[in-house]
Amino acid sequence: MKTRTLLLLAVGCGLIILVAGSIKVFLIADDKSASNLTVGGSGEVNGMTVTLESVRRTADQTLLSVSLIGVDDPYGAESFDLGTIDGHLKPKAPSPGDGDACAATSKQTLTHCVLAFDTTVVPSVLIYQRDDALRWDING
Repeated sequence: MKTRTLLLLAVGCGLIILVAGSIKVFLIADDKSASNLTVGGSGEVNGMTVTLESVRRTADQTLLSVSLIGVDDPYGAESFDLGTIDGHLKPKAPSPGDGDACAATSKQTLTHCVLAFDTTVVPSVLIYQRDDALRWDING
């Protein structure tokens, strides 16, 4: 190929990339970032109302007390993650005496349970995922 042809192809590719980038900027310009809830805050996602009631730390765990209502789901309370600087953690069953582990949820009965995470890293973000997500900031 001639040098002129290669230069024209390079300019053409550059213009295509520029146009695609401009379109993407216009598409995301109207996106609003979701604000995170705080401890004590409630949110609803796909019919499930979730409240982060309290946060307690032990020597090696973070214990989060939550309540859920609104959907009959045998796995409704298993959709939690804790995001920390070290990565995402899945909850474990709390130690005896720390509260009930999260399990099935009910449409009409409020489910209270405790999520135990093997970390004491602060700050962190609790995430509840059901097609869409709720997030709580956990500081201090």
